[in-house]
Amino acid sequence: MSQRHSRSKVRYAFDESNHLIIDERGGPGRRLRSVQILDGTLTTDRHNHLVYHVDAPASAEDGSAPHTINLDGTWHLTANHELALTLHESDRQERQTLYVKGAVVSAEANALVFALRRNVDEDLRTAQRLTLSGRWRADEANRLNFFVEKGDGVEDRLTFQGGWELGERHALSYRYRQLVAGRRGQDEHALIFEGAWDITKADRLVYRLIGSSDSAFEFRASLRSPSLLAREGRIAYQVGIGLSRGKVRQERVTLFGAWKLNRDLSVSFEIPYGDGRVQAIRFEGDARLSPRDRIAVALRNSQREGLGLTVTFTRNLVPDANLFIELRKDTEERSVIGGVQVKF
Repeated sequence: MSQRHSRSKVRYAFDESNHLIIDERGGPGRRLRSVQILDGTLTTDRHNHLVYHVDAPASAEDGSAPHTINLDGTWHLTANHELALTLHESDRQERQTLYVKGAVVSAEANALVFALRRNVDEDLRTAQRLTLSGRWRADEANRLNFFVEKGDGVEDRLTFQGGWELGERHALSYRYRQLVAGRRGQDEHALIFEGAWDITKADRLVYRLIGSSDSAFEFRASLRSPSLLAREGRIAYQVGIGLSRGKVRQERVTLFGAWKLNRDLSVSFEIPYGDGRVQAIRFEGDARLSPRDRIAVALRNSQREGLGLTVTFTRNLVPDANLFIELRKDTEERSVIGGVQVKF
């Protein structure tokens, strides 16, 4: 009985200019086909599959549209901040990883934007863009992650291995350096995330991206000081960011703004951002009057959970003088009930 020949396998790769290389390997007894290098452009479809649009040859006379090659797999981010796609294995296709040359150049509310490199000296500011849709999240090591949405409900995780920082006007930023084959030195890139800060728990600091209800970074954080003075207008946290090889980078996050004590004894912290935008973090509060006409407010979240923060207001920072009168009356009443009369 004759032995069946195994089917040929196709291997793909991208060269340094992101041209698609196709290498079809024949089975036993079959002649190998020559390697093809195809001109074309890269895009993604609505399920974040990679699509290569092959340019029509100059000699084509039939007027037919260029054909496309769909590449489905799992997305990764390399240590050099380039995209990698591990293709799913099939009867015709080997399991393999393709590396797309370029750099991550922009972070949008629900998208990651990658600039495709065509030559070593290309200015990536004007290069062709490849966009992946998804959502941003922080992991347990406080690193930035982008989850690529797939049509089958699965998400591919892209992890940014470097540390982030607090940039100008409270914007979260991520900076990295990239090696480029065939060039000396390194390219520098910066991703700016437009968003607003929030405090949700005693050990959590959240950065919500503008324009998305799905994208937010929730960082594990520790307070630099639990007692704040309203006149100083700031809150300071310490955040540990896990890096490669077990290293941890300590990032200090200091938010500057204006404290306001509201009539219902809730507290607002108004933070200025870019483009003149001001957004407030609102807290519930448990207030008490202390000597020397000061109001100390223990802050709570919307679920009435303590945040481990107390902010103290002096009289000149509270425009409503009636608050002092009411708090003093309430304090005296509670003191009488407790059997001790306290005078202010």
